[in-house]
Amino acid sequence: MANILVLNPKVPFSRGGQDLLVRTLVLNLKKRGHIVDTISLPFNPLPKTGLIKQAALWRSLSLEEFAGQKVNLVIATKFPSYWARHPRKSLWLVHQHRPLYELTASRYSDLSDSPQDQTLRELLIKGDEKSLKECRYRACISKNVQKRLQHFCQISSDVLYPPLKYEELPAGRKNFNSDNIYILSVGRLCAIKRVDLVIKALPYTPPYVKLKIVGSPDEPGILEYLETEISKHDLWNRVEFIKGISDEELKELYQNALCVCFLPYDEDYGYVTLESICQGTPVITAKDSGGALEFITNMETGLVVEPKPEAVGKAISLLESNRELALKLGENGKRYIEKNKDIFLASAWDRVINLLLSPLKEDLNEREAV
Repeated sequence: MANILVLNPKVPFSRGGQDLLVRTLVLNLKKRGHIVDTISLPFNPLPKTGLIKQAALWRSLSLEEFAGQKVNLVIATKFPSYWARHPRKSLWLVHQHRPLYELTASRYSDLSDSPQDQTLRELLIKGDEKSLKECRYRACISKNVQKRLQHFCQISSDVLYPPLKYEELPAGRKNFNSDNIYILSVGRLCAIKRVDLVIKALPYTPPYVKLKIVGSPDEPGILEYLETEISKHDLWNRVEFIKGISDEELKELYQNALCVCFLPYDEDYGYVTLESICQGTPVITAKDSGGALEFITNMETGLVVEPKPEAVGKAISLLESNRELALKLGENGKRYIEKNKDIFLASAWDRVINLLLSPLKEDLNEREAV
């Protein structure tokens, strides 16, 4: 039994894959007899000049002991939590601060190629490299995140996919309700998730196909932008925003959807993809959607298209006109998960936790050797 802290930078009022990862990690550590708590500090990416202060705050924390209780291990998750200091620090990397790296000077970053911004960027990257190398064990949540870490920081790591909640996949074959054909979009509403692509694709689909959007705004002005696009294309009778639903209600939405459209730019991982597959629902994703492509193969477990409205609309229309294809892709996806259940299903937690806790075992073995 060990005293463990999970480090969680948290954007207030926002929920996403990071929150699910931390919540399920804490739960599964406790199930295995460990004493676990979470250290959450608010994270605000704006203004960019505040990033140094936020990283320095994590760096300044003394995490080795609280009220006489030794902390045996800390598990960092994303920027800037891994800046925290501890002699036994593991990393399960969700992502670094992407505007410093592959997104810099792009439409998805507020960091330009100006001398001032590049100085800030270099300072933060230097701090990243130092603090990441301190981690006694390093893993990333996907091959895509692993690739970025190696490319930009020359730091090696394992890949540990976050296990899903299912012990076994839901049984039964998917059924479509012909009176309520809809496509589903799930996730935070922000520019990089490209929900607008799905909205703009609707005019290229049969007029009875509807779109249900599950998620909350995660950046200024995004909801107003999406609403403007809906009005521009006269789609209010076909689009519905949904929020505040239970896990069971979301599961039902997955089950009954024609397909899930998940079209982010260079996604880290994509819980949405795997949750959809588990319900036998095919996924439409884009050729530049990053982590989603680790699970979606075109015409095998889903459809992979150009990130353009017409291409997305054509893919939706294909599945609507060929329900057998939609069913086949969904069933193929479930078979893929079943074949790799030791990686994706709940039983994988034993392996994940054993690796994250490996610094504890290394120190114990060293003491026993002495």
